[in-house]
Amino acid sequence: MAKNDAYEAQNDAALIREYLKGDEKAFETLYFRYRQMLYGYLNNLTGDNVSEADEVFAETWLRVIDKLPRYREDGKFTAWLFKLARNIFIDRLRHNHPERFVTIDADDSIELSEVTMFSPDRLAGTEDIRQALDKALNELHPSQKEVFLLREEGELSFREIAEIQQCSLGTVLSRMRYALKKLRIYLQNIDSGGLFK
Repeated sequence: MAKNDAYEAQNDAALIREYLKGDEKAFETLYFRYRQMLYGYLNNLTGDNVSEADEVFAETWLRVIDKLPRYREDGKFTAWLFKLARNIFIDRLRHNHPERFVTIDADDSIELSEVTMFSPDRLAGTEDIRQALDKALNELHPSQKEVFLLREEGELSFREIAEIQQCSLGTVLSRMRYALKKLRIYLQNIDSGGLFK
């Protein structure tokens, strides 16, 4: 097995341990493993503001380097990484645009089955549908959009998203339900010509 393959075969925790011993290749492997996933999440979170996504992306990896010595292996590295990125984004939003920072209280009474029955992102096979989905995502409340992106692009569990958003599991499920409901209505307009006039 080639040396690069040996790194790729290691799980995140092993790569972190190797990096903390001084192996920079281990960190590089971790970075390349998650850079696209993280950047896609940030790009959508910032509303395709490339310069803002770039800033948060770079700051996130700098923060990862700084905080890895204190990282605990009690959770998934991706959840920890996305939480760092989210916190940086929120801090920048609060600092640069305090008038845009909004929170919501959502209904906690939602069943998981209601959330998982529809996933527009998995249906986005054509470019028109992908563009429609991007438009629809930009219409969502920021907390709903974030839940959708963490679930679909970050592939995080609802419990991990609740930890990242620092809210109850019910709130996360409610936000996802509302996001999916809005996306479903928006995407149904494709057939009636409502999106591409």
